[in-house]
Amino acid sequence: MSSLMMNRRATGLFAMAVLGLASCGGADKAASASPPATTSPASQSPARSSAPQTKTYEVTLEVNGKGRIYQPIAYFADTNGSESDVTLPWKKTVTIELTKAEQKVGYPLSVIPGAVRDSNRMLKPARCRILVDGKEVATNDGGESTCKYTLK
Repeated sequence: MSSLMMNRRATGLFAMAVLGLASCGGADKAASASPPATTSPASQSPARSSAPQTKTYEVTLEVNGKGRIYQPIAYFADTNGSESDVTLPWKKTVTIELTKAEQKVGYPLSVIPGAVRDSNRMLKPARCRILVDGKEVATNDGGESTCKYTLK
C-alpha cells in the first residue's frame, strides 16, 4: 500500500473515531433540563491552604586546602556553577527553601572540589565538605572525588 493511501486511510479512521466519540457523548435533553445537584456545606471537604509548606536551610559548600586549585570547582546547590582559578580555602553559602514535595523526595547537593598537588606532586581531589545549618553532613575524607548529600 502506498504511503498516500495509508495516510488517507489513517485520516479516515481518525475522522470516524472522532465522529463516533461525538455521537456517544450526546446528552438526553430531559436530563440536561434538570437542575444540577447541590451539595451541602457539611458534605464538602474543608478548604486546604494553597500556600505550599516550605522549609529553609542554610547550606555551605567548602573546599579546603592551601594554594591554587588545578581544576575548576563544580557545585550544585541553589544553582549549578563552577569556579576556576581559585585559591583555597573556598566557601559558598546559600539559603535553600524546599517545598513539601522536595522535602519528601530530597534535593541533591554536591561539590566536585577540583584537584590539588599532594606531597609527591601528584594531583588528587581537594578536601571538601557540605554543611547544613552548621552541621557537617558530607565529606570526601575517604578519598572520593565528590561530596554529595540529599537534603530532605
